[in-house]
Amino acid sequence: MNKQRIYLSPPNFSTVELTEVKKVFNSGWIAPVGPAIDEFEQRLADNYKDKTVLALNSGTSALHLAIILAGVEAGDEVLVSSFTFAACANAILYERAIPVFIDSEEKSWNLDPEILEEYLTDSIKRPKALIVTHLYGMPADIQRIVSIANRFGVKVIEDAAESLGAKFDNVHVGGFGDYGIISFNGNKVITTSGGGALICNKEDWGRAKYLATQANSDSFGYNHKEAGYNYRMSNVLAGIGLAQLTKLKFFIERKRFLYEEYKNHLGTYFDFLDEPNNRFSNRWLTTALLKDEEKSINKLIQYLDSNNIESRQLWKPLHMHEAYSQAPFFGKGTSEQIFTKGFCLPSGTGLTTSQQEFIIEKIKNWFA
Repeated sequence: MNKQRIYLSPPNFSTVELTEVKKVFNSGWIAPVGPAIDEFEQRLADNYKDKTVLALNSGTSALHLAIILAGVEAGDEVLVSSFTFAACANAILYERAIPVFIDSEEKSWNLDPEILEEYLTDSIKRPKALIVTHLYGMPADIQRIVSIANRFGVKVIEDAAESLGAKFDNVHVGGFGDYGIISFNGNKVITTSGGGALICNKEDWGRAKYLATQANSDSFGYNHKEAGYNYRMSNVLAGIGLAQLTKLKFFIERKRFLYEEYKNHLGTYFDFLDEPNNRFSNRWLTTALLKDEEKSINKLIQYLDSNNIESRQLWKPLHMHEAYSQAPFFGKGTSEQIFTKGFCLPSGTGLTTSQQEFIIEKIKNWFA
């Protein structure tokens, strides 16, 4: 058995991050804001034409602010990819709105634009917004989805939490819709240990910053005309983010290399998700679907765990969760079928060649 545990997607840090954090400490801007946040936001915004970026303490905070900015109120419907992480549904419920889950397309596992268009055509009540996730770093059919949503007057929120650096038609995802969000959680492509960001237009940026800093309307004192939130990122964490951004290109290249190695060596046993035309995935996590229907993906995960290898099931579709069981779902069961057959392989950018070879060897042994 491997003595040192191999984790799914641990952060990859070096002295570069320590140097940036020391700069922040030496500047005296420890909390709550400072020049590192300003620079981090600008560096991120450079990826999104005519958009601005607000650094926050989590991707979930960014989702919540996007929902507020989209005008969602209690009782409104918000369409959302079913095959994604629970934060998308939770943020809708924060505003006492109603999530309506939309199933996946097979070619990208993301929200199916045909089901979306059918739902909007037939629905009597017009949804206020749509949250579409770019799952595991794979872009959704975002241009078509935005076009459909615009036709029906529905605001689009792109959940690019897992997809920093991914592109559709060579344009960064997260900037196609009305709002976008990124996550810098510890397992993401780059991390600030915790954190996230909201992508929005210049007009919404000021409103979002105001809400994220407790909605204080008096710059010389304290005057609150409405409830706000403590959602801003700290200047120290922004320093970590600046260092991580210098490595983004390498991290994506490394993750894509790991994907190709897994596919080359394990393609006999699994189906791997290829990139549809015009889509560039950052391959945040390498995912695979079990070909042999007689085999159990859960047993494989348990076997790998017994060999000190962390793997994980795919996201359980949200319409299958008890917490959202009362919410409507529209689809053909595609996400359920993917969920029952799929899992995530260790994909950390610090994964060594010998570690990946060990993982591949153990998986082959399990099938033998």
